[in-house]
Amino acid sequence: MTMRAERPGLLKYRELAQMQDFVDHEWGFADDFDGPTFLWDPTISTCARHDDALRADTPVAPADEAEQIIDRPMRWYLDGIAAVTPNARRTADGIDVPRADMPSFRLESQALAGVDAVVANATGSSRWLEGTRNLCRAIELTARFLSMCEDRNQEGLEYLKELLQITRIYLDAVASHADPSVGAQALRMVTAVACNEDFRINPMPMIELLSCCLSFARYDDTCVHAYETLDTALASMDAMARRYGETADEDARFRSMIDDEYAFELADLSGLANDLYEASRSDSQPDRQDMELHAHYRFRQAVLLLRHDLMRMSGDVDGADALLREHATTSPLGDAYAARLIHARRWNDLFEFTSTMVADQSAPFLVMFPDELVPYDWESLEEVALQALDDRARLRDLYRERVLSSFDEDEMPALTNLRHVSTNREWRDQVARIVEIYRHEGTHAVRNRVYERLLVMQGLRDEAMRYLDDFPDAWPDLAEIL
Repeated sequence: MTMRAERPGLLKYRELAQMQDFVDHEWGFADDFDGPTFLWDPTISTCARHDDALRADTPVAPADEAEQIIDRPMRWYLDGIAAVTPNARRTADGIDVPRADMPSFRLESQALAGVDAVVANATGSSRWLEGTRNLCRAIELTARFLSMCEDRNQEGLEYLKELLQITRIYLDAVASHADPSVGAQALRMVTAVACNEDFRINPMPMIELLSCCLSFARYDDTCVHAYETLDTALASMDAMARRYGETADEDARFRSMIDDEYAFELADLSGLANDLYEASRSDSQPDRQDMELHAHYRFRQAVLLLRHDLMRMSGDVDGADALLREHATTSPLGDAYAARLIHARRWNDLFEFTSTMVADQSAPFLVMFPDELVPYDWESLEEVALQALDDRARLRDLYRERVLSSFDEDEMPALTNLRHVSTNREWRDQVARIVEIYRHEGTHAVRNRVYERLLVMQGLRDEAMRYLDDFPDAWPDLAEIL
């Protein structure tokens, strides 16, 4: 709905004002990087600075000792399950228990107490390489342990997510304080873990861990190492897929994944991570080839988020914007590009872009804007652009079409907006055109509540009588002009 200003001044458009307020204050634009980011969270640096005051040049547990500390409570946990489970079978890596007999993992079991101890020791030290080494080993062993458990309540998954976040915070401190050569070594350790077998079939946790490189993208002397991380991950995933042939993941099973199954999941990183974990624990396990090709296809889409943030944070603003536009039909990249244009007040570009998306039948639904701000999806953003340009002729066409296609009372703002962007003469013309078009459209399947309101507003009794021929149950709503 809009509020009308006196001619000849500009109209004050409520939709435009609400959209600007949302994008400027709720979207989370990082002013330092002149645009949106997906994987970077400024609170990472805030937490790192807080922890700096608590860190000291203290010793870090030797690698073999740290591994023993981590492993011992895990072994006790698995041995306890084996002792009370008749069908348990010991293996070199632990135990093999039928899923139905495996108890649900609980953090209160203290099986991860050793991880807590090693992580606390590592993150409290400014001996960056040793601290990073132990964090990486803690991540590896935790992921491996959880793969042997039944984490039905996802307590283990949440723990792993928190561990990844702790690692990102520590690596941010490494990027800020360590010598660039030391930072490069630490980042390569993290990258190696992210590209191991446990993470390569779970792309979103993998991307989360790879996102440690974003802290290094902010500095000229370490930015190259951030891009090295991206290249290493791409090479690792491509090599995994090539084991099944150069074009294996272009099979029809995988080509339509983003459009059909995962188009909207990339916007919800934690949600996708949950889905991936559940898929990996399902009763009907896919074969290894399907799992790895599946993961590669997901990774190729998810890594766009990392590439974008790297460009944005390293100062390649044009490159980041170009990536958003080039991949606008992969959610949520199109949403982010629209928000970028709104934030920069590039209204002509926004109109051109949203018009293209409205016309594109393959365009995904918007997922990063509240439904109440985009009730007509991409067309709502096109409307915002037209309002910012004060293009009243196009707005009249837009609102007239909405009135004609409406059926819900929630769409009444289309009628109000049409009145506000029209002079008295233009309004009379619009009313006449709407009535003429509606009359010649033929039989209508459902009532048009907005059209009914127009008939009442204008006192169009003859048209109301014609309307009642199709919808006699509308009599109470039209009674005041009959």
